[in-house]
Amino acid sequence: MPTPATSFVIPFVPGGIMVMNLLIVVGWVIFSFLFWRGLRLFAVDEDRVFDLTFYSTLVAFVAGRAGFVVTHGDLFFGKSLLLVVALWVAPGLSWLCGFVGGVATLVLLSRQYKVRLGLVLDALAVALPLPIILGEAGSFLTASELGRPAIIPWAIRVSGTTGDLRHPVQFYTMISLIILSFIILRLTTISTKHKWPYGLVGVWFFLLYAVSGFVLEFFKDSRVYWGNLTANQWMLIGIFAECVGVLYIRGGGREKLRPFFTRLGIKAAHIRKGIYEFVSRRHAFRSQKTS
Repeated sequence: MPTPATSFVIPFVPGGIMVMNLLIVVGWVIFSFLFWRGLRLFAVDEDRVFDLTFYSTLVAFVAGRAGFVVTHGDLFFGKSLLLVVALWVAPGLSWLCGFVGGVATLVLLSRQYKVRLGLVLDALAVALPLPIILGEAGSFLTASELGRPAIIPWAIRVSGTTGDLRHPVQFYTMISLIILSFIILRLTTISTKHKWPYGLVGVWFFLLYAVSGFVLEFFKDSRVYWGNLTANQWMLIGIFAECVGVLYIRGGGREKLRPFFTRLGIKAAHIRKGIYEFVSRRHAFRSQKTS
């Protein structure tokens, strides 16, 4: 089978884990600043912003580690429980579990702190893409996530594996996030012009991120499947469904679809009435014929 002439190799980087950890810290700092800036523009109290950032980060870390332990049980089950917390011995976090845990924490705390949830969601839409891109760069350097084998001009080899050419899935994710960032900027402009309710831009970010993440999962060499889909894909389906529900209620979908369902109900009533009249006439005709 021919191999692409332009394929390149991800070398083993001795300090790759350290570089990835550094990128994660830098990403968190950038996220914290952008999230703070997004909420401060609407005069949200700084103490509340700090509390939201701190507790969501803490829960995201715990949820990410828990998700990794559950989905990589062969590395932990039957061994010392200290491995669960010893990231320097058995490193690994589940990004999507941490993502869901952190966002869920923000949703719960925003209600408790009486911060408008819509403002939090819109701030997340601006604050998340760049930190995720940095995380994907760290994943690329450490080859902590592998693509499926592929014979394409931009395929890569990963040292320490079987040497198969693979999809550069981290690059795919980074490109999708760059495109998504431009879409969010455009939606932000439109929302300001047309005075959308707060939070719709954030919901659109999560919806589009779920769609792109679901598609990109098909290019990843995942080890955790639930049925025919990966565990991540099932979680992304849940995020997508939740976003569709919010858009239906808060984005005016219910009002736009209500006339359609009203007409559909009237038509169904006419059809039901016609069937009833037809059956009644047929029954009356048979009764007259037998008598």
